[in-house]
Amino acid sequence: MTTTLANFTSETQLTTSEVSMVSTTSSEKKFIGAFVLTNTATTNVEVTVWRVATTTTGTTGVGGNWIYRKTIPAGQSMRVDAVMGQSLGNTMKISALASAASVINIDISGTTET
Repeated sequence: MTTTLANFTSETQLTTSEVSMVSTTSSEKKFIGAFVLTNTATTNVEVTVWRVATTTTGTTGVGGNWIYRKTIPAGQSMRVDAVMGQSLGNTMKISALASAASVINIDISGTTET
């Protein structure tokens, strides 16, 4: 077993559709050490994040399977504490979307165990 410190996603901008940001294969696990969202827009933007199996589609609203939903004020960064310290087991993912495209930067790092 090997554990490696890794930068999973850096300076990637969210879209208005759910997109996988970090995923695992059937032979690895990942620990999320840091997760930061930065709103580069001049308006507030809502972000939704999921931590689910790679085959699961994220759903919103009542009964949705999201783990984090917040409105990020214009020009500010937020740590995603709901996901930091969590692990992704085999064949899992963290996916996300924003209410406005190309204005939310996402940075995620942690460790990968193989």
